[in-house]
Amino acid sequence: MNFGDVPTWVAAIGTVGALVAALIQINTERRHRHAQELQDRAERHMEQARMIAAFLGSEETRGRPDLEDKPPSRPTSGRTPVYLVNGSAEPVYQPVIGIVSIQGAAPCTMEQWLDARQRQLKTEPGFRPVPITTASILPPGKSLVWISGTGWSGYLSGRSSAEIAFTDRAGAHWIRRTNGQLEELPSEPHKYFGERGLLAPFELQTPEPLS
Repeated sequence: MNFGDVPTWVAAIGTVGALVAALIQINTERRHRHAQELQDRAERHMEQARMIAAFLGSEETRGRPDLEDKPPSRPTSGRTPVYLVNGSAEPVYQPVIGIVSIQGAAPCTMEQWLDARQRQLKTEPGFRPVPITTASILPPGKSLVWISGTGWSGYLSGRSSAEIAFTDRAGAHWIRRTNGQLEELPSEPHKYFGERGLLAPFELQTPEPLS
């Protein structure tokens, strides 16, 4: 049997090797392109949500300085401003805004506030305020909403910040946590928090625009 000469075999092996290398390169580039497409899709999905934020202002005690830095006993004793920022060119919808703890013994998410109230109501029926409010829409720019009560940071070593949940222009639902993290919600914010004990009818404030 004639298996050919050495140069022929070397040329054949080189051709096969080049083909294998080309296939590996094509497959690698395809994986990189697919990963980049997924990343770009995720970036577009979060594009508007990344431009929404909330932060606390100074409490307004309505002439009651004795109420500062104390847990609120009455929701009408004062109010606390929460500043909202929408850096996009379009509004977001169904905002739910709340004051939560970033240090101390108070609840550190809006869900925890509502869970705590539900547990209290089982043993102590009656009105239990929570530092959460709602709005119908958040327009572009800077705005202000008010939450009834003061002293929400007045717990042991208490420090507070704000969370905001909303629906973006594409219909995706989000919550911005106090550490800046964005989490996608399974349903629109009013429904999501309503199912967790946020009492209706909702306040649906109109955010006050700030220059």
